[in-house]
Amino acid sequence: MTNSETGVAKYQLASEIAALAFTVYKSCPAKCKPTVRPDGTREWTNLASVVVRTADGKLLCTSVATGVKAMPDSTVATAGGRVLHDCHAEILAIRAFNRYLINECQSLDDNQHYISPCVERNVSPRAENCKRFRLHNKNQIYLLATEVPCGDASMEQIGAGTQDAWDTGKLELGRPLKGREYFSQIGFVRTKPGRSDAPESLSKSCTDKLCLRQFTSVLLTPTTLLIDQDRMYLTALIVPEGKLNRESFTRAFGSYGRLASLFELDDDDYSKWFRPFEYWTYGGLQFEHSKESIDGDKIKPSNISLIYVANMEEVEAVVKGRKMGAKSSSANGASIASRIRLVNDAMRFAGREGLSGRTMYWDLKRDPVRERQKDIGRKALGNWWKTADDNFSII
Repeated sequence: MTNSETGVAKYQLASEIAALAFTVYKSCPAKCKPTVRPDGTREWTNLASVVVRTADGKLLCTSVATGVKAMPDSTVATAGGRVLHDCHAEILAIRAFNRYLINECQSLDDNQHYISPCVERNVSPRAENCKRFRLHNKNQIYLLATEVPCGDASMEQIGAGTQDAWDTGKLELGRPLKGREYFSQIGFVRTKPGRSDAPESLSKSCTDKLCLRQFTSVLLTPTTLLIDQDRMYLTALIVPEGKLNRESFTRAFGSYGRLASLFELDDDDYSKWFRPFEYWTYGGLQFEHSKESIDGDKIKPSNISLIYVANMEEVEAVVKGRKMGAKSSSANGASIASRIRLVNDAMRFAGREGLSGRTMYWDLKRDPVRERQKDIGRKALGNWWKTADDNFSII
């Protein structure tokens, strides 16, 4: 196959993935989607989806999510794992994918005859810490996003015409850098939200988080208790045709960009853990609730996030990091993709072996191998500000 034919095949596959994700989105309840406000203001949002291509070429839309909001950092310390800090679509889609994986592991654990299209029982005798499940061999994982991820990958796009961007005075290092601040300065870690007047969240941009996923895989902490990490890396990040600036993406994600200093060092850990994804585009389709699809002067981002998980009946609407309609004091308001729900469900059949004396969420987060993976990426990126601790009991 020639390079040009390979490119055409990737474009066609990316377009099929986008069409599948948009079809799933169309089937979701209207209450989870942007609306027209009483004053005529029309809402928009961004969409992301994790799609798995199985060994026989079938496409499985495991998760769909929408959202453009991030909760203030001040809410995290008292959240008890029940509030979704980052509700940007890309991050929610990955969280929802982990919910899908935990559900599949549960089905495999409950029924010896169940066959999952995504994961399988791990019978490898490879290591004493061998996880019980793994991704099917030759399955591939794709992340579709209807917008370029916020942060460094989108800086040239912002600088080219976003009215909200600002770039005044001298850049002061040693503090968090918001998403639209000093847009002419490239290669930096940035935080959400991008606006200067928004409450500080300290949640890193989608670009920065996805960059780190090239070291840690798409698994979240609870899912690492169950599934072998080795195959759980993105094959490609897919964005709309015309929005991919390959130079920006290479700088933001690639080994010759912000991460170049890592590969100048003589350390096997750097190359061992780094699994780069490719950058693909799709064409011929437009997300129905994208900013570009809305006509008129009165438009605003939606406060609602949608979470769809393929092996769950419920399609969830999230507002301010919690299930729509839930009171802030309600223990039942935690999203299906929240930390406490994912941890509790994973631990329910990971058993005492999974606990290994750990009683708090941050005990799980301090897994030495995973911390090493994170440290590698964070040190290369620099200026990585820590968010408030969201700690809670896992017993």
